[in-house]
Amino acid sequence: MCNWGEIVEKKDVTPLKYIGFITQLGVSMTVPIVLGVLVGRYLDARVGTSNIFLAIFIIIGTLTSFRNLYHQADRITKRK
Repeated sequence: MCNWGEIVEKKDVTPLKYIGFITQLGVSMTVPIVLGVLVGRYLDARVGTSNIFLAIFIIIGTLTSFRNLYHQADRITKRK
């Protein structure tokens, strides 16, 4: 995995690296939410509840997405 904090400090930033960083942010925010929806729908169908697990896992996925975003932003802004 690329350490974006080192790249920004070295001033070796090209447009492709920005695109890679933006893509990484998007994927790290999208995947937990999509997985939460899939797991929630599966559990609701399996147990026979009406969207309770879906709501729970969407909330968990969203919180995980923001946690990922926070950690990536923290890694970028740290000065070593």
